[in-house]
Amino acid sequence: MNAEILNSKNAGLIIKILGTLQVFIGVVSLFFAPLEIYCYYLFSEGGRFFYEGFAIGSFLYGLLFAQIVGYYFIAVLFILIGYGHLNLKSWTLKLSKACTWFWMIFGIPVILFFLPLFFMKDYEVQHPVFLFLVFVLIVIIGIPLFLLYFYNQKSVQKLFSNTTLSDRGIQKMPVQGILLLLVYCLYVLGFHVIIFYHGIFPFFGSMLTGLPGIFMNDLCILCVLLFMYGLYKRIYWTWIGSLAFYMLLTISTILTFLNTPYTRLIELLNFPETERHIFINLPLRSYQILPGTGLILLITMLLIIKSGKYYKISRNTLYTPV
Repeated sequence: MNAEILNSKNAGLIIKILGTLQVFIGVVSLFFAPLEIYCYYLFSEGGRFFYEGFAIGSFLYGLLFAQIVGYYFIAVLFILIGYGHLNLKSWTLKLSKACTWFWMIFGIPVILFFLPLFFMKDYEVQHPVFLFLVFVLIVIIGIPLFLLYFYNQKSVQKLFSNTTLSDRGIQKMPVQGILLLLVYCLYVLGFHVIIFYHGIFPFFGSMLTGLPGIFMNDLCILCVLLFMYGLYKRIYWTWIGSLAFYMLLTISTILTFLNTPYTRLIELLNFPETERHIFINLPLRSYQILPGTGLILLITMLLIIKSGKYYKISRNTLYTPV
């Protein structure tokens, strides 16, 4: 149990500051999202940074798409949460905790996934590993832990306890359920981004590309959307389906990456020559990509297993996790 260090007045002040900051971040993200589209002109023919082969299928093209969608997602989420803080909406507490846990749990696996890219060149920075660890400790662990501690204060929970009829929709879901919804959103975005890379898909030891790969990614998107609907409506068979889906996806991914040499993977992606030269010279192997990917899939399965009791309770019962 958290020691109470805040009275209602100080808690209310911090909530207002957090809400203002969150709305500001959301608006800034909303401002930059359309500007990011301009990058397509910069890298296209006639643009300042044009290189041969920049189009759908190139690494940067898909990355720009992911960044644009990410900007809009951050904008909507932060403006919504900021609005909830400034108006003390009761659903804000659960959503804020879920977002904090989302960043805390998936921030490290995502960074592990991209960590080898940080060392592809010699940066003119002293002690880069130390700086990276400091960044992780502060941004991914320290700040989220502080926020969770703050949100668990009784004075804060009391300020957000003004449940109204309009708050009932999200109030019926536990924090772990909202967290799982956010995770599903991440997968929907991920499967869309993969389509930009020839739809490459790990299928039990071999990589599917082209139309077969796109079809599999499309099918995965539909499945995840169904799981999201089932989670919200507490449809029990969708819980069983989601667990089976991610178990098969994990097995398929592990088998495929262990069976596919890194050079073969780059060939299948068929990047433009400029990008191919960069990726082929990275000190990577396919099995080195597995830790980040496997950890994300494993955490997803654990969240699904933990959410099982949420599906079993009566829809008329308000579930409150410990």
